[in-house]
Amino acid sequence: MAATEHRDDRTPSKGDRIELFQRRTGVAVRGTVFYSDQLQLLVKWDDGRSGSLRQGGTSGFRIVEKE
Repeated sequence: MAATEHRDDRTPSKGDRIELFQRRTGVAVRGTVFYSDQLQLLVKWDDGRSGSLRQGGTSGFRIVEKE
């Protein structure tokens, strides 16, 4: 499965780590889910930024397994 596809149908929960592949720059960034519902995720990215992603959209995130 491509890194830009959501790997399963599970909705990420608060505290889950996700990775987002940014097609424009070709870089993958990681962050922690701060809030989650059926429509969107609010994420605190490792670089200090925060933002939201739409569930089921073209965001291209995947849940990162615990290390």
